[in-house]
Amino acid sequence: MKPFNRRTFLSSAGLGAVTSLTGCGATNTLTQADYRYPRKYIYRDDPDYARWRDGMAWQQHKHARFADVIARPQNETDVIDAMAYARRHALKVVVRCGGHNVSGAFYREGGMLLDLSMFRSVSIDVEEKSAWVGVAIWSRNLALQLAQAGFAFPYAHCATVPMGGYLLGGGVGINGDSWGGIACANILAAEVVLADGRQITVSPNENPDLYWAVRGAGTGFPGVVLRYKLKLYAAPQHVASSSYIFPVDAAGEAADWLSHVRDAPPDDLELMMLMAHTPDGPVAIVRYVAFTDSQTAAIKRLDKVHAHPMAGRAMAVMRNVPGSIEQGFIESVDATRGLGFGSYGVETTWTDTLADSVSATVEHFKAAVSPQTHMLISPRVHTELPARAAFSRIGKSFLGAYTVWDRAASPDRENFAWLQETTQLMARYATGRYINETNGFMDRERVLSSFTPDAFEGIERLRRLYDPQGRFFGFPGYS
Repeated sequence: MKPFNRRTFLSSAGLGAVTSLTGCGATNTLTQADYRYPRKYIYRDDPDYARWRDGMAWQQHKHARFADVIARPQNETDVIDAMAYARRHALKVVVRCGGHNVSGAFYREGGMLLDLSMFRSVSIDVEEKSAWVGVAIWSRNLALQLAQAGFAFPYAHCATVPMGGYLLGGGVGINGDSWGGIACANILAAEVVLADGRQITVSPNENPDLYWAVRGAGTGFPGVVLRYKLKLYAAPQHVASSSYIFPVDAAGEAADWLSHVRDAPPDDLELMMLMAHTPDGPVAIVRYVAFTDSQTAAIKRLDKVHAHPMAGRAMAVMRNVPGSIEQGFIESVDATRGLGFGSYGVETTWTDTLADSVSATVEHFKAAVSPQTHMLISPRVHTELPARAAFSRIGKSFLGAYTVWDRAASPDRENFAWLQETTQLMARYATGRYINETNGFMDRERVLSSFTPDAFEGIERLRRLYDPQGRFFGFPGYS
């Protein structure tokens, strides 16, 4: 490995890579004006179909599956009408909120793609510390509105991820350990349209079986979620981070350090590590972020971490850097910083043996086809599964492989082949997978490993009960 140059790294990988730890820029081909397009249905033979269909995915790679019709409801009545249309024409339905599912679960062959992009409302109840939010509201836009009322939520780390699929599949979010654990644990209720066109509310007391499913069933949920009612948390008064950069060969030891800090346990501290490529070679970046009530409290938390001997072995250190949730969102989509845009392939696992899992992937990571490819490691302080939830697989740490590439620079197949090999390496140490970031089209067993057998059968039972005609597409690889 070349000698590490801190200035070179910070200018090439960008502080955004340290602050956000993953890039997620939108490459959507549609503009804001397009969303005022008056037609509610766009058919496969329509001259505008290709542009609309490609615009459904936030990334460059567009999976080769084509809906017969794209429906664009503006309100609840339009959704009910679209479901009636699908029943009349015997069309299967798949729901899309923001196009962030990397496997393209919203791209199915035939049927109707129900685009809920317009469902972006937010209504905050300050006294109850809750909010009704539309499924298409972006993490960043929700954060801005909640912050004005003094609240926060475990949003997705990327600014442009909407609440819809993110919450339906669980949600590994910002400061999640302090804000309810997995984000779907904070769903208090939801408004849902069923296959037969009925609009219902699901909650612990109303349709409790579907309330169980809306908290983690992911793409297997037998309905169209329009809005969630969410539990909110007091917004942090001060956010600060400390980052430590190591040679990638030390990633296993760095993972041990993360595990040690996790077991402390840390309050209001988010733990992450990024394995990334730089012009000077691959590195491992350990990052601790404090979400506290004061600068003094943040520094105290971060100084405690810095006292560990591993901190002294870092090639570069950035201590007690002030930040904000909003700053992280901005950097997550800044094309000049972080890990850039392109085509994406993703696989993730939960593991209880973090250091071994990381060490097993290091040599393969060095051989990644694209320099934008990275791996994300996030130890979890609280691994309790949410009560009354279909979300049923977790581990002590989250481990994700994100291959990102420019299609002009490297072929799709080479990057997907690298990802497949990485998936096999991670699987040796896995306690399960994360349904939001696994590709059932490649291997349906990945869907099964995202749930316990009882939870998976529970979801399938609800599909048979609430969607007996099979109007909704199911999990990728299953329907």
